Amino acid sequence: MSIPLFTIDGILPPFAGADPGDSPSLMSPFAVDSIEVALRFGTTDRRRQILNGWLDHRAALREIGIVEGFQWLDGSFLEEKEPNDLDVVCFIRLPRSVRTEEEQFALWNNNLAHFDRSAVRATYSLDCFFIPLDSSPEDLISLSRYFLQLFSHQRQTFLWKGMIQVPLEVADDALAREQLLVPLPNVELGEGQI
Repeated sequence: MSIPLFTIDGILPPFAGADPGDSPSLMSPFAVDSIEVALRFGTTDRRRQILNGWLDHRAALREIGIVEGFQWLDGSFLEEKEPNDLDVVCFIRLPRSVRTEEEQFALWNNNLAHFDRSAVRATYSLDCFFIPLDSSPEDLISLSRYFLQLFSHQRQTFLWKGMIQVPLEVADDALAREQLLVPLPNVELGEGQI
């Protein structure tokens, strides 16, 4: 599934078929790779800066052993306007070496630059949340429900909108970063165009 075009309201649609129930693959969050994210949303210098921060953060997570999972992307970054940051919900599988609560606590505390919401926002321009896939089924359902409801509607208008989902495992981030190095076309955009 590719990322659908913006609606007339400048947001991603919540589904891409004639009916929301046509197929799970046509429903938000739309499953794509990081290359498609870079191609679609790397349209301004600020957006490219944010995307490079996102790619840097993904690399930092992999360096500390978080290589399995996926991310939901949303917020004003996925709207037809100039964003301040990118909202990210990281569904992560903890490294195999992290089994106990003490080990999980140590992983978080030793890597606050990658997990602390304020630090991640300052360093990477991301508003980032984490959900360990090793959590209890009840916690996974509750947290997924919370973030799905939080991010599936535009804050000001309550319009139903879509999100995208990107796997952590796929090693296509280097190609996405290369795409962000391609010079932007020298075109003046009108208000609301990106």
